Amino acid sequence: MKKGLWLGAVVLLAMLVSGPAWAEDFCSVPVQTSEGAYQGFLDSRYPACVFRGLPFAKPPVGELRLKRPVPPDKHEGVKQALAFGPACYQEEDILNGGKADSYGEDCLYLNVWRPKSQDSLRQTQESLRLPVLVWIYGGGFVGGAGSFDIYDGAHLATREQAVVVTLNYRLGALGFMALPELKSEDANGSTGNYGIMDQVRALEWVRDNIAGFGGDPNNVTVFGQSAGGMSVCTLLVSPEARGLFHHAMSMSGPCRLMTSLEEGYDKGKAYAEKMGCAGGEVLSCLRSKQTKDFDLKAGNDMFSGGTAWAPTVDGTFLPGNPVDLIRQGKYAKVPMIFGTTRDELRIYTITIPGMGMWSRGTVSSLMKALTGPNAPELMAMYDYKDYRRPIDVAFAFANQMVMDTPAFMIAEAASADNPVYLYRFDWDKTRMPHKLGAFHALDVPFVFGSFNTTAEMVKLLATKKSFEQGTPIGYMMMDYVGNFARTGNPNGPAAAGGLPEWPAYNPKTRARLYVNTQTAARPLTDPELSRYRWFSERSMKQVFTGSLSRKSGEKETK
Repeated sequence: MKKGLWLGAVVLLAMLVSGPAWAEDFCSVPVQTSEGAYQGFLDSRYPACVFRGLPFAKPPVGELRLKRPVPPDKHEGVKQALAFGPACYQEEDILNGGKADSYGEDCLYLNVWRPKSQDSLRQTQESLRLPVLVWIYGGGFVGGAGSFDIYDGAHLATREQAVVVTLNYRLGALGFMALPELKSEDANGSTGNYGIMDQVRALEWVRDNIAGFGGDPNNVTVFGQSAGGMSVCTLLVSPEARGLFHHAMSMSGPCRLMTSLEEGYDKGKAYAEKMGCAGGEVLSCLRSKQTKDFDLKAGNDMFSGGTAWAPTVDGTFLPGNPVDLIRQGKYAKVPMIFGTTRDELRIYTITIPGMGMWSRGTVSSLMKALTGPNAPELMAMYDYKDYRRPIDVAFAFANQMVMDTPAFMIAEAASADNPVYLYRFDWDKTRMPHKLGAFHALDVPFVFGSFNTTAEMVKLLATKKSFEQGTPIGYMMMDYVGNFARTGNPNGPAAAGGLPEWPAYNPKTRARLYVNTQTAARPLTDPELSRYRWFSERSMKQVFTGSLSRKSGEKETK
């Protein structure tokens, strides 16, 4: 026997004899990417291979600050992908959903989880490639990271046999500052969307490299919550994201709260002047500053329905408000899921002392101060008798205006061209079910199956026992997401048992899935439809006409 053939036979025999041991070592087999090879490791709890801290762009520092991201440098040899990269610069806050090992501007990294395979050929055989789920975190565009443990992808990847990717994107002024000078220097005339451009660059990296991790680059689902849900809406209408994903899921995304170019310029100029940068040298001045010079406490325009920072309608990268563009048919026509929680904003009850005790008179006065002459017509659509506390009327108003109505508007418009599925997460068995209800982001650990998360906010608001009781709902949510990633339809097989039928939305039946201990789809009620239609016909600026809101400004674009 020739020497080469003899060596090959020995290697094959060794692999057959030592099958289980070889399989355990499969996660350490290097994966080649466009930048070089990376070696991952086996997750300690689930049969998943994990690759942490993979750079998808050069560090956006120095001359690359406040510019669109560029591909990272190549490297020689094999790098170990064992540690998360730094989270993007932000203020550490319990409401951001977790903690990172470090924070800084060198933060454009992503993480990959894939099911551990006993067949190394699985990566290279196209017919065996797995669906890809790319997660975009929330945090009001000022906080969050793909490394937070609530977004750990090991459980979701193994249960649903999918490749899960989480990414970082720039936050605050570093991710969303708009200036005329920045628009002029950009090749496409864009400004104020660097954080979303990071997401597009990450999706390009996924397109080019995910096959090496066993994923199918032609079956990519983007999903995100809160600011991540808004990001998904932005990606749906951005020409630069077209073709990079094939399904989209927006969870609690207030997709009308974008910044107009004029408002972005005003905010950007004021911010730059505050940093001592103005005139012809404004960009060189901003790029010469230390990271710590960028103020993290940018404020929040809650009373005008806005956010501290948001994507900018610059006319190129983001041609218009996503809800408007989708209603005009100018978007990526892919299957979609839009979801909210029943009591999104009631979490503010724990941040404002005494709010839960406000009387009807106090709440009515607040509503009048915010909405001015709209108050009588608006308040006629709500009955205090339907709510446990008076303040819950105000939160219902805010939930339905900011979260539910954009989802309704998109479903009404997009369902004619492609499947759209609506859900509302109603499960509320937390530490304070009557006070907080099914609060904002409560559905996230159910989608990831991260019931054992150590995130401080989640531990504060929900007990380990409550999550254990909700585990079957979590498995159901994971299976819906897994089916959707595979086929664009959340219906289909479950890992154990069947799933309640989730009909696609259409303007005749208007069905929404209500996720709870008894999950079922039901039509939207007449009172809900009346409110959604009322809000649909008015911009935020037209709703908030009271004296209190006029002091706070306005964020939504027409």
